Amino acid sequence: MLALPKDRFASDCRRELVQLHTTLKQELLAASGSEKKQAALLVELRACEEAIKRIDNGYFGLCKVCGEAIELNRLKAEPTTSCCLSCESKN
Repeated sequence: MLALPKDRFASDCRRELVQLHTTLKQELLAASGSEKKQAALLVELRACEEAIKRIDNGYFGLCKVCGEAIELNRLKAEPTTSCCLSCESKN
């Protein structure tokens, strides 16, 4: 059985996010002593974890504000995003 393009995209994103998560954790350990860098890395790490959860729970690609689909190009550029362009511009 072939995976749907959407499923394949989510699977590819998950794999990339897991790799990013590992890299961010390593960078966090290496950044000891720099609170500002650690804080920025923690924000990225949490965004990565949340995106992985959305993939696992079947909500990846859906805006957390309006529930509509997030633009594919936006997801490709920033797979950790949780809002569509319309909702993001309102904030």
